[in-house]
Amino acid sequence: MSFNLIDAAKGMFTNELVSKASSYLGESESGVSKAMSGILPTVFSGLLNSTSTHEGAGAVAQMVDEQKSSGILDNLGGFLGNDSGSLLSKGAGLLGGLFGNKVNGITSLISNFSGLKSSSASSLLSMALPAVLGLIGKHSTGGASGIASLLSSQKDNIAAAMPAGLNLSSVLGNIGGNVTNVVSGTKETATHYANETVEKSSGGLKFLLPLLLLVAAAMGAWYFFGKGCNNTAETVAHNVTDTVKAATEQVSTDVKTVVTNVAGKFDSLTNEFVYDAGSNVTIDLPNGAGKLVVGENSTENKLYKFLSDANATIDTVKGNWFEFTNVKFKTGSSDITDASMTQLKNIVAISKGYPTAQFKLGGYTDNTGAAAANVALSQKRADAVVTMLKKLGAAATAIASAKGYGPEWPIADNTTVEGRAQNRRVAVNVKSK
Repeated sequence: MSFNLIDAAKGMFTNELVSKASSYLGESESGVSKAMSGILPTVFSGLLNSTSTHEGAGAVAQMVDEQKSSGILDNLGGFLGNDSGSLLSKGAGLLGGLFGNKVNGITSLISNFSGLKSSSASSLLSMALPAVLGLIGKHSTGGASGIASLLSSQKDNIAAAMPAGLNLSSVLGNIGGNVTNVVSGTKETATHYANETVEKSSGGLKFLLPLLLLVAAAMGAWYFFGKGCNNTAETVAHNVTDTVKAATEQVSTDVKTVVTNVAGKFDSLTNEFVYDAGSNVTIDLPNGAGKLVVGENSTENKLYKFLSDANATIDTVKGNWFEFTNVKFKTGSSDITDASMTQLKNIVAISKGYPTAQFKLGGYTDNTGAAAANVALSQKRADAVVTMLKKLGAAATAIASAKGYGPEWPIADNTTVEGRAQNRRVAVNVKSK
């Protein structure tokens, strides 16, 4: 039988612990048990949704690491003892980080579903999330991508565990998501998530596996956050079949676009991927920052279009990432090549044209060599770009941060030299406009 993370979580909350929680909270044991039956899949679904994004997966990985190192799994009783105040307060903080302003609504729904006081439901939520994070840390391979893969493999189990009568869609909204949001979000973040499955596959399954994962996400989201929770099994099956068909068509296009639709070619002499910049366009920057003549497919043009579009909003969950098309490094080092200077100077000009904008730099490598060494190298490269941008005149306030992700979040197939060349890159994320 395959591993079921939900069942493992239920196993942590033994009859003894439920009894202790019942006494501590002044509630019936049956009420506590019913609340936990809804709390666990709710927490897992929130984590699952977060790890489908670049920034969210990193945030969840950090929470998992913290709870794993805290030894929380060996001290669940501490939530109901002398240290309860401190532990529950920390748990409440984690809930806020995961669900934001949705926490009160979720607490109210759990309270109404189980018959517990709102304060009791809040305490159980604050206890469950740290415990679940610790459990994930115990069973995942580590890192944002490992955690995302583990949770992705549990989609069906999470959906099946959501009890009838607990419909969170009215509160969770986009956090819970729907089929359209799942597919759309995956389209924007597949470069940092789905391709990891692609590179670990082989032969004809190379594109099938991420496709199946995306379809499962659509099915899961529809099932436990949509109206399907209250439908008959026949109706659910019918609607999910239609959903899968639509999602399959959309996802098939999305995966193809992300993996293969890149203008450019591999240069065997330099061992680099050379992007096709496209026809020249002239960018007239605001605030007296000058004019730039760049390719229509260039980073500069894409960045300019985003910053100048009043309707293009900042995505605080997935981020607004733009891959650099012409910033390269000397092999195995963080030394920026001379050919990269033109694009970096253009980025500085853009930052001056939009002085309120803030950017985050991300560094990436292919998957050859030791992962730890790749992460270190990618961090040095991201830092090197930040240093150079400031040296070329970018304001210190324009750069929010820099992070090296190593081989995580590939944008192309690491089994080919062309794909590996594309994955050795830096990218810029617009944090504010």
